[in-house]
Amino acid sequence: MHSVLVVDDDDEVRDRVASWADAFGYAVQGAGSAEEALDSLNHSPADIALCDVNMAGKDGVWLAWRIRENFPQTAIIMASAVRDVETAVSSLRNDVVDYLLKPFDQNRLREALSLGGHWHAAAQGDIKLQQALQDRLRARRASLATVLAEAQTTHEAALDSLISMLQFHERDGRGHSRRVARLTLAVAEELGTADNDHLLTQLEHGALLHDIGKLDVPTSILTKCAPLDDDEWTVMRKHPRAGHDLLSSLPRFRGAAELVLSHHEAFDGSGYPRGLQGTDIPLGARILAIADSYDSMVHPHTQRPPMPPAMAVREIERCSGSQFDPMVADALGQVLVHASEAVH
Repeated sequence: MHSVLVVDDDDEVRDRVASWADAFGYAVQGAGSAEEALDSLNHSPADIALCDVNMAGKDGVWLAWRIRENFPQTAIIMASAVRDVETAVSSLRNDVVDYLLKPFDQNRLREALSLGGHWHAAAQGDIKLQQALQDRLRARRASLATVLAEAQTTHEAALDSLISMLQFHERDGRGHSRRVARLTLAVAEELGTADNDHLLTQLEHGALLHDIGKLDVPTSILTKCAPLDDDEWTVMRKHPRAGHDLLSSLPRFRGAAELVLSHHEAFDGSGYPRGLQGTDIPLGARILAIADSYDSMVHPHTQRPPMPPAMAVREIERCSGSQFDPMVADALGQVLVHASEAVH
């Protein structure tokens, strides 16, 4: 039987959650403040701590940091009525197992506590659980990204929430997304396809969120310094589909989902995930593919240093007609020429 410490300064909420956990078969303790929670853990460490974010005095984020520092085998679950992305990301940086958005029901609590129990077991050295657990944690964080995006009142806030979650998972997620979006829109303008505001918005969303499917890729793969092996590439190649599925569940970004799905297709049909060829690849995805590749080449990567821009341009020219649409490659060249002239 796993033990659970429920921390909330609202007596009614704390008692209700504790009664649910008790009914699930957990040994439950309660605390009404962060300080009381630490005293309880010092006396009797819990397997799982469920902490409310917003409490009088020291808040749940502070408590999570102290728990992680002093009780490294205690699984932490955060709960909050606030749909604040930065708070969620701050919590996740403390190696939080799950993040519950209030009001939540018994099924959602049961799921979180189950994940917490497995995290605690893995922290104690259960090797068999560790890989499966990482898969479940990534799935939960992708789900949280979706929920937080849905809760935002504007497109801009929803975009920023998704990019913030990606930045948490991938070091240069925000910078890369912004740069690729700027270059994508510039190439679209050079091609004369930027007159339709609706299509332009979809293109911008697709460019900003093209890597959102990497939320479902293990960090060990994203940060690996050596070349990926065949199994790792199989996992990496799933991220366009994962991104498509995530955006398809969000009505405001559904129009960008196809661009995200297709941005690793190649003009000669050798790309993934569907092996599309030529103009069967959406034009927006062909533009996005070249902007993404150029930015990736000219900025540092875990597996290689950045290329000089001139060398990156030569590489794109070399791959024109195979990986890249020749028309789009020519347009990128013009955009870079204009940018260089503007600087000088």
